[in-house]
Amino acid sequence: MKLLRAIELKEVVPVGAALPVPVDVRLVASTNRNLAKEVELGKYREDLYYRLNVVEITLPPLSERVDDIPLLVQYFLDRYTREMNKEIQGVDNDVMKCLLSHSWKGEVRELENIIERAVIFADGPLITKKELPGFFEQRPDAVYSFDSRKSMKEAVDEFERQYITHVLRQNQFNKDATAKALKISLSSLYRKIEELSIPSQA
Repeated sequence: MKLLRAIELKEVVPVGAALPVPVDVRLVASTNRNLAKEVELGKYREDLYYRLNVVEITLPPLSERVDDIPLLVQYFLDRYTREMNKEIQGVDNDVMKCLLSHSWKGEVRELENIIERAVIFADGPLITKKELPGFFEQRPDAVYSFDSRKSMKEAVDEFERQYITHVLRQNQFNKDATAKALKISLSSLYRKIEELSIPSQA
């Protein structure tokens, strides 16, 4: 109720104060829960939900944003090599394959932790598979390969093209089943098929 009042009136009453103080803030709220559903169930204030929900940005899970992974890897590498005063140029091809094919149930935080761990144990110019946690393995059904002469963007596109094609074939080119298997929306699948020139039928 206090938060709703502050948003509505743009003022707060500090602890111990008698008079309200005007505030001018930009409020950003995030959640991994379906608040519209929570409102329906009576588990979240409807008035607060509609007051907060002015501009909504839906961020897909990391498993649906494979092309973000190389950028995030480089960002975390730059950060932790600087903090630990190490000279590490990047990750080798095998590591990148593992990172691109991982399910990322822990989202970006999991990726950050893995890169931090790898930097701690690394003793060469590149992160290799021996610096990855033991449980962190490339998916056994991965059928893709990389050409080291390609750019990072081309390599990521090639991975997505081969993997989506593989899953489409596994599901007899059924788009609904393929989208569910990939854990992406049907519209995202159609967009990927068009962007990557993937054959949508046998």
